[in-house]
Amino acid sequence: MGRGARSAGDERELMMLLLGVLARLREHLDSASVDVGLSLPQAHTLLRLERPQRMGELAGALHCEPSHVTAIADVLEASDLLERQSDPADRRAKRLVLTAKGAKLRERLLARLGEGFPIASELDAGQRDLLAELLREARDSSGD
Repeated sequence: MGRGARSAGDERELMMLLLGVLARLREHLDSASVDVGLSLPQAHTLLRLERPQRMGELAGALHCEPSHVTAIADVLEASDLLERQSDPADRRAKRLVLTAKGAKLRERLLARLGEGFPIASELDAGQRDLLAELLREARDSSGD
């Protein structure tokens, strides 16, 4: 078997392994979201709001249509978890900002996600450090 064929097989295996890890992480996020009283899209939104963001920017980060972010923001705003504020750089644009209640719930969600975190809880400290380094490199090389 030539080097190119083995490399393609290695890439396919890596992709399949990552998809398996992604499925486990998705299950964990689903469970954590329910535990804190959020839907999965609401949880994703809170997790992405570590800083105020324009709705269009958030839609890009969540890989969804702006109208979807608007619907999620409506629910989170009605629950006093976030508010819309004028963007100081462009007063016509709105930014989503967590309220104190939203920031507390985000912290609860992050804490819950850290409990029994799949994969990481099965690795020793050195393996976790190596995995974090590799994932940072992969993330940074993909432009995200």
